[in-house]
Amino acid sequence: MLQGSYSSLTANYNSLQGSYNALNSNFLSLQGAYGALNSSYQGLQAQYANLSGRYSALASEYDTLATEYEIVTTLHVGTSMETYFDYVRANVITLGGQPLGEEEWANYPDYYEDSCKMAAYFAAHDAGQLYWPSMEDESGYYEATGEYSYETAVAMVDYALEVAGVNSWDSDVVKIDKILAFMDARVEYETRLIDHMWFPIETLSFRSGDCTSFSILAGCMFERVGIKSAVGFFTNDTLGAHAMALVHMDDLGPYGYVYYSSLTGYGLASGTWIVIEPQTGSLEENYEYTDWILYWDLVAASEVKYGA
Repeated sequence: MLQGSYSSLTANYNSLQGSYNALNSNFLSLQGAYGALNSSYQGLQAQYANLSGRYSALASEYDTLATEYEIVTTLHVGTSMETYFDYVRANVITLGGQPLGEEEWANYPDYYEDSCKMAAYFAAHDAGQLYWPSMEDESGYYEATGEYSYETAVAMVDYALEVAGVNSWDSDVVKIDKILAFMDARVEYETRLIDHMWFPIETLSFRSGDCTSFSILAGCMFERVGIKSAVGFFTNDTLGAHAMALVHMDDLGPYGYVYYSSLTGYGLASGTWIVIEPQTGSLEENYEYTDWILYWDLVAASEVKYGA
């Protein structure tokens, strides 16, 4: 009887051993499959992390391009405005009752004084000052667009100041520093082939200009944020003529500067006028250009008569 029980238990043991062996084999197979899947998972996870990083970089690049596209399309002078500016340049000065195109202004008496004054008018116009109302009517700008040219221009200037990050609570020194950084980033120096001064929003649209263009744009943006400004024309015997901006301030805080204690002889308000080289990217760099600024002699200056 015991022998029969032993045989039965042996058979059960052998059966269980076979089942165990089968299950163990299956376990080892599954363990191998798990290892392969885990390795694949780790590979996919690494691939996901790489793709996620690339997506983040592309998303950031897209946001940058979208912002740049908005800036470029907003700071853009249309045909109506550009032809109005051309109309002004061709007709704003007359000689003997006849219009004198800008390319002929150099032949006009007191060229530096009158040209500098016109540069300040251009700056003030785009800061929001109405000039030449008869030309608005004669050119048909209002009829074509439904607004005055200075209204179109000042909206673009305000947007440029927004892009520059200028805040109403910034100090005047910080405002100037931000405007210089903005201009340095967005406007390249380029020689003009004919004697045309750009209005500020033309310089913003073209993203280039000469020293006069930089000075007109800087004067406009300074004036728009409440800093009394002027355009100055300078000469020296070696390099010829140059233009820079001036601001009516007592000092520039921690930054050094070149200044005139009075320019009333040029028709400017009494008090200190500080020279700003608008092709520098900061007030610190402006100070580094002290020797360059001192190299020039002021021959004409005109206030940007708007607001400040």
